[in-house]
Amino acid sequence: MKPRNVLHQTGDVQVRQIKSGEQLNLTTVIPIRIARHKFTKVIIQPGDVPDATTNNWQAQMDANLMKSLCKALYWQEQIDTGRVTNLVDIAKREGMDKVRVHKIMKMARLAPRYVEAIAKGKGPIGLSLEFFVRKTLPPNWGEHEALMENLSR
Repeated sequence: MKPRNVLHQTGDVQVRQIKSGEQLNLTTVIPIRIARHKFTKVIIQPGDVPDATTNNWQAQMDANLMKSLCKALYWQEQIDTGRVTNLVDIAKREGMDKVRVHKIMKMARLAPRYVEAIAKGKGPIGLSLEFFVRKTLPPNWGEHEALMENLSR
């Protein structure tokens, strides 16, 4: 079942009226924020920290995110056991750019709580593979909480 988009008003509606001769132009501004959630875009209310249970989301696994998480954990295990020496070896074996491998490998350092949430399809709204590619992940698991809270803001 696809999640449905939910519109939330995030502030007071601002209406501006401009009279020009006989015409009346109305401009209505409704402040909203749009965030990515798995494979869709949703509208988020600032100040809220939505998770997968708000807005009646159905638990759905983000296949792309899950696949990348599995790769990251597998690659980390390969490095830890000495089967490969570094990311360059992994990149050559996988036929990928070493920078891309490095960005995906960041997921191997993700706090277990979020690894489990991703596997259950209940990751925070806005958490995607693109997030890991573009953002720096703090080394401390405790700091992941603050990062995930700010994800949907």
